[in-house]
Amino acid sequence: MARTRTAINQRFTHHEEWMMEKSSHLSMPFALAGLLTLGAAPAAFACGFHSMPEVQLEGMYPGSLTVAVALRKAADRGVIDAAALQAPSKRQALYIDSVGRLYAFREAIAASPAVAELPTSFSLGYVESRLWARYSWSEGELQVDIHTNGPAKGEAVVLTGEPVVTELLAGRLSIEQALAEGMIRIDGDETERTAIRHVLDTTSVVSPRISSR
Repeated sequence: MARTRTAINQRFTHHEEWMMEKSSHLSMPFALAGLLTLGAAPAAFACGFHSMPEVQLEGMYPGSLTVAVALRKAADRGVIDAAALQAPSKRQALYIDSVGRLYAFREAIAASPAVAELPTSFSLGYVESRLWARYSWSEGELQVDIHTNGPAKGEAVVLTGEPVVTELLAGRLSIEQALAEGMIRIDGDETERTAIRHVLDTTSVVSPRISSR
């Protein structure tokens, strides 16, 4: 346990250094952060973002703005934790929690009877924090590499938010609802999208111990 926490602490230090290096490219995080933390009705979103270039809002990955809007709507309805959508915090405890959830998500999908259908790798991105993780096969086991530079060219992608993963792991939100309401977006070729969707559909809750902040 001590070794695991030390490794996570090292990743957190790297995360802060990376955020500082990216200081000149923060237009997308601030745009999404503003959207995600708004308490206004969804109808007000267009006014606040109409004049902003689309490329600026879609800087993380195509479709990230759409997912951000879906997360804000879900938070307004109480489906997910609104507080967890605030701008990324540099508090170490919160980052460690985020890492823990990504590992718990790996455990969950690895236990799916359809896990063998997953592509060689896919990247999962949190739109509210721009944190990327890659899930990939290594020697027959599903691995996760956290805090990557984003998806590789041609790699399948899953866009969502951390509070969505939290609710999925706790069994309070279904994959079907998350996909139907746009809280999860799967990108890739048809085979990859179908495989990832099937694995998610057959994933059972295995980590209710992960805190919800």
